[in-house]
Amino acid sequence: MAKQIPEKYQQAEKWVFADTEALADELAKLIVAGTKTATCSMLDEDGIPQVGDVFVVVDGRSEPVCAVELTSTDVVPFNQVDEKHAFEEGEGDRSLAYWRKEHQRFFESYDLFSPEMTLILMKFKLIETF
Repeated sequence: MAKQIPEKYQQAEKWVFADTEALADELAKLIVAGTKTATCSMLDEDGIPQVGDVFVVVDGRSEPVCAVELTSTDVVPFNQVDEKHAFEEGEGDRSLAYWRKEHQRFFESYDLFSPEMTLILMKFKLIETF
């Protein structure tokens, strides 16, 4: 039976991390484990999420996994993302080199990559698992 999103999160935007089902599942598990406490996205017409915003994280099959709350946001060019942020994203070996390689691959797959592209760096805390 599919998990249900609790009523208090019904209006929250859903976040899926990654571009494959397996990676989305892995990253959702890293959030629940407390390893992944940050993410990034390209700055676009949707603007910058606000501290305090709550999101429902879904796995690779769009099943709800948990709810997170933004604790900080920053706008930074891709080529200025630092080791601390890469570590907090919790992926791979948590190095900046790994972060750059994987994020460049991701953005290139959508023909969006530029070393100077503007990213929104976001930190969050886990508030509930489902």
